Amino acid sequence: MRVAFLGTPEFALPALQAVHAHHEVALVMTAPPKPRGRGHHEQVTPLHAAALELSLPVGTPSRLDAAAVERIAQARPDAVCVVAYGKILPESLFSRFPCLNVHPSLLPRHRGAAPVPWTIWSGDQTAGVTIMRIVRDLDAGPIFLQEDFALTGEETAGELLETTSRRGADLLVTALDALARSDLQERPQEGEPTYARMLRREDERLDFDLSATLLARQVRALSPRPGVRVTSEERGLELRLLRARPGEGRAPLGELRAAGDHLAIGCGEGVLLVSELQPAGGRPQRAAEFLRGRPYAVGLRVR
Repeated sequence: MRVAFLGTPEFALPALQAVHAHHEVALVMTAPPKPRGRGHHEQVTPLHAAALELSLPVGTPSRLDAAAVERIAQARPDAVCVVAYGKILPESLFSRFPCLNVHPSLLPRHRGAAPVPWTIWSGDQTAGVTIMRIVRDLDAGPIFLQEDFALTGEETAGELLETTSRRGADLLVTALDALARSDLQERPQEGEPTYARMLRREDERLDFDLSATLLARQVRALSPRPGVRVTSEERGLELRLLRARPGEGRAPLGELRAAGDHLAIGCGEGVLLVSELQPAGGRPQRAAEFLRGRPYAVGLRVR
């Protein structure tokens, strides 16, 4: 199969590499370079860098206008693969070529911008990836292939993103292989859809009136980035929580306590047992290491 590949972040890299290993990638489209860092030097996207390493032609349109669609058409693709591209595809593209999208959820559950965090935050026991055909409505296209797998209840969003990235890459190649044989079947999405909205700044704050179970999900859903944040005005302490689980017991709401190798925080029900965190301006570390270096934190109230 001759393929045009559209994507942007690291999530798309395994898919590009897998497709390149099994089919012909005629063109890669990704977001334009952006100024980053203190020097505001322009940096290409992760997919752009990977495409250059593979000696693939790259386009970086700011939007998919008629000229961008025509460039894709000039590549003469048999199919267009879309993996976290970050832009809405025009009908002039998906009505002209089969457009296969890798979505890291079990559609129709978690349509939208942040399916992986909301899979964790919602307490789902099963996750998965879907290869779907792109249509006009958001993530509403028919399903080509779908694969599910059980969650342990300990995964962070970063870990689940990595898993779905690898599994999605393999499933995309399987779909392209079937398309090459004219054997790729599709079925409509079934069931009531749910929507995974984009994460907001206020999602980074914990409401300690809630149960430790809910707050542990929130911590894992936002880890490693952007991470939930707690602060103590008493000592100017600011922490980014990266990994946590619910624990039994009681403590005043928001009070920090030592609990073995964990930092415990009082919640409306139970305590939040934090095993990994990052102090402001510091590096990620285990809670036990943090407590050894900052014993004064025990007894502080955070919000």
